[in-house]
Amino acid sequence: MATELEINLIRRIAVGDILRRRATDCGYNEAMVEYIGDKRHGTTYQSLNARVNQLTHALRASGLVQGDRIAILGANTSEFVTALMACFKGGFVAVPVNYVQNPHDVEYNIEHSGARAIFADAQLHGLVSEIASSIDRDFVLVTLSGETSNGFADFETFLAGQSSEEIEDIIIHDDDLAQIMYTSGTTAKPKGVMLSHKNLYIATLNTVISIGANKDQLVTAAVLPAFHITAELFVLVALHFGSKVVLVKGFDPAAMLETIEAEKLQFLILLPLMWKALLGHPQLNQHNYSSMQLGMYGMAPMDAPTLEKLGEVFGCPFITGSGQTEINGVATIMDAQWAAVKEGNIWGDGSATTDQAVMDDQGNLLPAGEIGEVVWRSPQTMLGYYRNKEATDEAQAHGWHHSGDIGFLDDDRQFHFVDRKKDIVKSGGENVSSVKVERTILAYPGVANVGVIGLPHTHWGEAVTAVVAREANTDLDEQAIIEHCKRELGGFEVPKKIIILDQLPMTATGKVKKHLLRQEYAEAFTGA
Repeated sequence: MATELEINLIRRIAVGDILRRRATDCGYNEAMVEYIGDKRHGTTYQSLNARVNQLTHALRASGLVQGDRIAILGANTSEFVTALMACFKGGFVAVPVNYVQNPHDVEYNIEHSGARAIFADAQLHGLVSEIASSIDRDFVLVTLSGETSNGFADFETFLAGQSSEEIEDIIIHDDDLAQIMYTSGTTAKPKGVMLSHKNLYIATLNTVISIGANKDQLVTAAVLPAFHITAELFVLVALHFGSKVVLVKGFDPAAMLETIEAEKLQFLILLPLMWKALLGHPQLNQHNYSSMQLGMYGMAPMDAPTLEKLGEVFGCPFITGSGQTEINGVATIMDAQWAAVKEGNIWGDGSATTDQAVMDDQGNLLPAGEIGEVVWRSPQTMLGYYRNKEATDEAQAHGWHHSGDIGFLDDDRQFHFVDRKKDIVKSGGENVSSVKVERTILAYPGVANVGVIGLPHTHWGEAVTAVVAREANTDLDEQAIIEHCKRELGGFEVPKKIIILDQLPMTATGKVKKHLLRQEYAEAFTGA
């Protein structure tokens, strides 16, 4: 009679098993490529799988057991991916940490998650060592890339001599916790999103089905930071289907254009501002992009002329997708056919594994055209927020996952984004979409970026305020921008004040840190 372990090995959904399968059926294919200096380094599926197995055995030899949390802080490197996959193979819980957030939040991620091991790039050793010494817990410390210091073990030394045999002596259930990924703490402490093996596994399948690709169209690059759910998702997609992923440390337009040609990329997801940077680069017409099959963007809309230009240059359709950490990446997809005929900040229909609806504050689903909160149901949806039952219950009210995003469905079931629920400006009894005002101001010549916020005002309650970043070597006039807004917006939507800066505070994924703007300019209308 088969044992419980044997039955589990036959039937389970476990993210780490992806590598074993690919090492068997396409082991000599390149899994990852990275450039270190001028040198190209490729890793095959067999080699990656063997190194992941070695690292898993090394972690177990250091005293870690199934379920232990392992924090990972670093840039997009092969060591980062190896550490991540070792967590999944060994039944550990990966905790990818946004290391560019403020040090207090980095410390909170490590302390709150209960991490017992930390992988970190060399430049982070000082910070991590200080954090580790302040927490009453013994840590296993391992360098990801760079020289070792502050008690960190060298990566290669740590796994040297360990077996490369498969780890097949543990039971991993579909709903076992695979990862805790912390959201940015803009209004309170960061929340730890708990994702299971099933969540991650289905997310990769959902993504490929939803974007309409096949396994021969997935040569891609991870450009967004690896600690972000989008970058991790597309790394897992490439690995799941035996494709190749180029690991990019920091976005450089010239290098990106070269990479598309040199590595014959077929699929690429970038932020809109990144795609626009490629279009504006002087070397744009010096490369061959004929390998490109599909382009994708997210987190912000793109105007029709830019999309048309991208299609002409790269010779492929462009689609948009949206989601969040809690839904494990892609929850909505707008196909190229809709992008060609619909204007605005449109996220599309629910992805292949996602039900999408719009709900009012009482839990009623709304018909097309009525504004409410977009809600989702999907097997990708998080288990909950780690050690935060109140926030979990709030996010899962009425049997749907609540996104915190406001908008409406049109007659074609396409979701039109209006604003984040927390970013709606309530001014003089009207609800003002910060996104709509931002889109208007971004169309004004010389504006590089903008964040629209509501600031305390004795008469209006909140005054619509735009904080604008000017383009280099450009002068902007506050009143001229206000006049532009008056021509394009309703009276209640026009900003009461324009604040002009050289740059705005940004997150690692290209979003304006509006909470910092609210803090900085909280008294802008004092006495008004």
